[in-house]
Amino acid sequence: MELRDIISSSKPVRISAEAMVAEAVATMKENKTDYLLIDRGNPNDAYGVVTKWDIVRGPIADGCDLEKTPVISCARKPLLVLNNLDLGIEWVARKMANEGVSRIAVFDREDFLGFVSDIDVLTAAAKEAGSKVQRKVSG
Repeated sequence: MELRDIISSSKPVRISAEAMVAEAVATMKENKTDYLLIDRGNPNDAYGVVTKWDIVRGPIADGCDLEKTPVISCARKPLLVLNNLDLGIEWVARKMANEGVSRIAVFDREDFLGFVSDIDVLTAAAKEAGSKVQRKVSG
């Protein structure tokens, strides 16, 4: 199975790079998501991502005023990106493990295609394992 086969079909919710943490929390709750894609501030800027855990272990744990704390202060930026859609899932898993992340953005040149998560990799691996077991049972 390849990267192109496991990209999440749902587009992430986006937030401005200038947004405050309180807005990010409200946006996450409203959209029932645990992460947000942070847009580039300008064409030379990088995309970023902020997760609920980034917010909990950062500004909330530090006692910051969420209305006055920029979301970018706890975000991961630049975004970790893959762009080889032919990449096997074992290499996607290895990249996640090496970088210590559970989600990687997938781009095709300038086009954002979506995210691949650790759950996507696990699901794909289970499908592959299931089809191998099925072939052994049938064969």
